[in-house]
Order: sequence, then C-alpha cells, then structure tokens
Amino acid sequence: QFAIFMAAALSHTQRVLRLYRKALQHSKSWEFDRDLWREQAVALRARFDANRNVHDRAQAAKLLAEAEAEFEREKHPDPYKPPTAVDGTKWERNIPPPPSATKLRPEEASWLNDKRFWS
Repeated sequence: QFAIFMAAALSHTQRVLRLYRKALQHSKSWEFDRDLWREQAVALRARFDANRNVHDRAQAAKLLAEAEAEFEREKHPDPYKPPTAVDGTKWERNIPPPPSATKLRPEEASWLNDKRFWS
C-alpha cells in the first residue's frame, strides 16, 4: 500500500529520475568492469533521453509503466552491495568483542604473567 501511495504522491519527473537512478545503480550488478559498465550507462542514458521530449501525459505514463515493468523483469537476482554497506560482504565482519570477553580471569592473568617471565 505504501508503494502505491508513494507512486501516486510523486510527480512523473520524480518517478522517471528514481527509475533512472535505480537502473543505473543496479546495472553495476551485471557488469563489474568499469569500462564495460560505463558503456551500459551511456546506453541507458540514451534510452531515457530518446523519450525526453514526449509531452503527451498518457504516452509518457505508458512508457514509464513499461520501463518499470522491464526493470522488475530484468533486475539481477543477487544485486551488488558495497562491501561495508548493510548486508555487504564486510558488514560487521570484525566487530570488537564485548569487554566481558576480553577480561582475564585471575588464573589467566597469573598464567600470562608467568609466560612473560619465560622469555
């Protein structure tokens, strides 16, 4: 329901810009090489620019609906996430342990002190 409300609340231009940005970011999931991705980005921009001067509201709405449907149909099943982003490959990988885990018990402290004197 919220998505339907937001779609109705946004202007056509805002919806087009959000779709373009989402498609541009999502295209990184398909191509990791920056040069090849740049070619795809230029082609994507050309597709959006081809319909830039459509002023008929009905035709513009139809084009946007088709583009949104194409995006949903063609999107990557496992989109790329930056490593440090939430759910990225490095998210919370090396978080520090809680202080209670690093506190030494008395017998561990005495063992550590004895080991220091060995060397």
